[in-house]
Amino acid sequence: MKLRQKSRADYLVDITPLVDVVFLMLIFFMVSTSFNLSSSLKLDLPTSKATAAQSESKQVTIAINAKGQLYVQDEIVDDKDLRKRILNVSKGDPNMRVVLRADSDARHKRVVLVLDTLRELEMTKVGIATVAADDVETH
Repeated sequence: MKLRQKSRADYLVDITPLVDVVFLMLIFFMVSTSFNLSSSLKLDLPTSKATAAQSESKQVTIAINAKGQLYVQDEIVDDKDLRKRILNVSKGDPNMRVVLRADSDARHKRVVLVLDTLRELEMTKVGIATVAADDVETH
C-alpha cells in the first residue's frame, strides 16, 4: 500500500509593496523635515507672528550683531567692503535671495546701510529673519 504524500503548497510572500511603502515613507520624511542650518553667530532676533522657512543654499546671509558689526556669510566685513563682499558672494546675480539677520538691539542705521547697499546693487529679493512669537518666552 502506497502512502499518499501530502502536497505541499508553496506560499510566496511578495514583499514588493512593502518595499514601496518603506521608500515612500522615507521620501516623505526627507522632504517634510526642515533642516536648520543656522549661522554660528549668536543673535537675538526680533519676533514676528508670521515666519517662513527658507533654504540657505542659494542665498546671501547678512548679519548685524548688537554691536553693529556686519557679517556676510559668517565673515566679518567693514562698511567699505560690504558692497564688494556681497557682489563676490552673489556672483553679481541681482536675483539672488538675501536674508538679513539683525540683532534686535542693533541700531536701525546699520540695517538701513545694508538695505541701501542692496538697493544700489539692485538686489530686490530681501528677507528679514525673525523668530516666531510662539518660540519666545514672555516674562
